[in-house]
Amino acid sequence: MLQRYKYIAWILIATLIASCSKDFLNQDPQSATETRHTIKDLAGLQAAINGVYSLMQNENYYGRTMLLLPDLRADNEYISVVNSNRYRNLDQYIVTANDVYITDAWNLLYSVVANANMVIQKGPSVSLLPFTADSIEARQIVAEAYAVRGLVFFDLVRLYAQAYNYTPDASHMGIPLATTTNIEEVQSPSRSSVKDTYIQIISDLNKAISLFQESKSPAFSSGRLNILSVKALLARVLLYKGDWVGAEAAASLVISSGKYTLLPGDKLVSDFSQTGNSETIFEIINTATDNRSTDALSYMFSQMGYGDVLATDDIWKIYNEKDARLGFIKRDKRAGTGGENPANIITKYRDVATFAESIKVMRLAELYLIRAEALAHLGRDTDAQQALNDIVKRANPGAAPVVATGQALLDAIALERRKELAFEGHRLFDLGRTGAPFVKYLANNKTISVALPGPKIILPIPQKELDANPNIRHQQNEGYN
Repeated sequence: MLQRYKYIAWILIATLIASCSKDFLNQDPQSATETRHTIKDLAGLQAAINGVYSLMQNENYYGRTMLLLPDLRADNEYISVVNSNRYRNLDQYIVTANDVYITDAWNLLYSVVANANMVIQKGPSVSLLPFTADSIEARQIVAEAYAVRGLVFFDLVRLYAQAYNYTPDASHMGIPLATTTNIEEVQSPSRSSVKDTYIQIISDLNKAISLFQESKSPAFSSGRLNILSVKALLARVLLYKGDWVGAEAAASLVISSGKYTLLPGDKLVSDFSQTGNSETIFEIINTATDNRSTDALSYMFSQMGYGDVLATDDIWKIYNEKDARLGFIKRDKRAGTGGENPANIITKYRDVATFAESIKVMRLAELYLIRAEALAHLGRDTDAQQALNDIVKRANPGAAPVVATGQALLDAIALERRKELAFEGHRLFDLGRTGAPFVKYLANNKTISVALPGPKIILPIPQKELDANPNIRHQQNEGYN
């Protein structure tokens, strides 16, 4: 992808999205319109940022893969014995550097980066106009582009690199950081360290926050990044980094803002997929017009679709029968001859009619859990218990409050994260950053023991990228050479 980065960034984003072509990376560069020449006013900037968000809907990013892989490759999900042959190698831990899913995800995520970079490069020329409504909105759009780039770099480093604490100084390999669209500059960067990758991510998020503050924009939409959703994302990043003070401060700021409220327990299942519900901080909005069809995440779960991905018995058993979140799993029969019976059908995303479900990227519940974990690490057990119990009691008002301290409290928080954030793309990353070994469950009662810390849980750098970029040719992840 990066070897084609120079070319991709020139493509007119609005044209790309309107065409909905799945092979836009292979368009003839001679016929592509230079994007930098189309972003010269607010209308061009608006079209560009809309294109960025549209790319994020793709099945190789938040449309499917980004939420699917972290749960499928951990202990929450597995591929049914009756399947459509999708993601099977990833499920069974026999993935190679030539795998189409890891290659397509890499390409798509760097496409988002390329287009965000174009907005970052060209946007200031619009935002520096006299301080008018147009220039205010332009600042906001540039802020969104910085935030998107920070989010994508964070997702890339979680997928293709080890957790921040894998080495004492985070000096292990991270990802290539493509931060420019200048055609004159070589776009074949080597892999930065994880430490430097996080420095870039945090810098991007802080820059976004600064620009949002300058724009003084009152706009808050669950489908567009804003100052609070970026602070929420920063809280997540700082948690992964082990900056407990920073993570707690950012999470508490978002919680206390009053912009978001937890869904009531009796509405959690019914209102979860509702676009713009009170708990959603940021989501990828899909409409019936967008229609990802058989590429949608829901099609992997629904028995009216492929229905390949099932919840493990292991996660089904961790819920109390009165826990509202058990409503996201339906104990039923797998469709198809010879399928599992009983099977744990995942119903968190289930629309295979209009495909208009929006994909939750950040919810307020996660911020409570971030706050709880950070406080526990800081030794503020009572405050951590309170934040944790807000989530525990929401799911089951009759549950006994958590009163554990020390490591037992951290274990309780980890368990609650698993319950609350199941099937939303968190589980493997949580296991990786906490170094907790686990059992990967497969069909036919087969299992794989995964030791952590270890090399197995991260994806290989795509072979096509290694072949095309001489600066990372010898920087493949351990175990894939």
